[in-house]
Amino acid sequence: MTPATTRGAAISVAASLVLLMTITGFLTRAYYTTRSSRAEALYQEGMRLAGAGHSAQAADRFRAALVYEHNSEKYRLALARSLMDLGRWDEAETHLSELSEDDPTNGPINLMLARIAGQAHRDSDAVLYYQRAIYGYWPEHPIENRTSARFELIGIFKRDGQPRQVLAELLDLAAEVPEDDAATRRRIATLLLTNGSPDHAAEIYRAVLANDRSDGAAEKGLGDALFDESDFVGARNAYRAASRDGLEDPTIEDRLKECNTVLQLDPTLVRLSANERFDRARQLLDLTSAAARQCTALPADTDAAAQKLMQEKPSRRRDGDTVEMITLAQQVWKLRHDACAQPAAPDEALTAVMAKIQKQMAATQ
Repeated sequence: MTPATTRGAAISVAASLVLLMTITGFLTRAYYTTRSSRAEALYQEGMRLAGAGHSAQAADRFRAALVYEHNSEKYRLALARSLMDLGRWDEAETHLSELSEDDPTNGPINLMLARIAGQAHRDSDAVLYYQRAIYGYWPEHPIENRTSARFELIGIFKRDGQPRQVLAELLDLAAEVPEDDAATRRRIATLLLTNGSPDHAAEIYRAVLANDRSDGAAEKGLGDALFDESDFVGARNAYRAASRDGLEDPTIEDRLKECNTVLQLDPTLVRLSANERFDRARQLLDLTSAAARQCTALPADTDAAAQKLMQEKPSRRRDGDTVEMITLAQQVWKLRHDACAQPAAPDEALTAVMAKIQKQMAATQ
């Protein structure tokens, strides 16, 4: 064989190999493209079924998609969601734990793991996952998703009876939520109010009103917060503003009446004359004594002192009598609280006035 013939044969073989490799590459790409297309079609069908509430059928489609592309995070996440909808928590957690190992800062994955741990009452795990979700990476709507995760974390702390943690998370959340998100800020304020922090709630409601002075819901919330702080004049003004700005809330009228009743009963208001303060103190002692007698008898010395003070004529009143009646009313109110296991529903106005007096006395001690 001549050199030219040998060279020609080599070229022919090389060309054949190139052609074979090209065909093989084409077929391989076509194979994987077909598998990818099939997997995506199954995923889209699963999403349609999930959206229609057919979680079991959706899970089957997502599993089938993973057969074609078993490393797809998107398909595995979708499967985990369907399994959670079906209450198959352990299986869902297995898939999510595998994904978390590869991407420990993934917000959606950590949120789902937190929910699984929460429903199983593994609250320490749930707190950890929620914190990872709050500070993790969210490809879409990060602020909204982190806010939602923090609200869920607050629910865990609330369930576990951890008021300090609830308050801390609410205050952190208040600092993070944009000022123009009035709805979320009102929600935070409401939770602060119901979790025993009316001062912080009032602060947030005022901030909301600084951006929109006609926000009736914020005005109503501010009224509730001020009422709990025993600022009944401020509460009344806030309720009136909410009503004026068109908030349709059937409780506003009742709260306004309650504020007026409290302001007519409270003997500690600065603007009162000495005679008015005396009359209100006597009325307060009368009301607290009647409330206590509904479930217990007053001690003889307490009863005698109360009767003596209430029979005192206004023309003979002394400033010391006013103070003594208020002090005795406090003692009777405490007696009612301690002696009556299930006291009758108290008058809200009376309860509010006594709470205010208690705060004032605590502040001076």
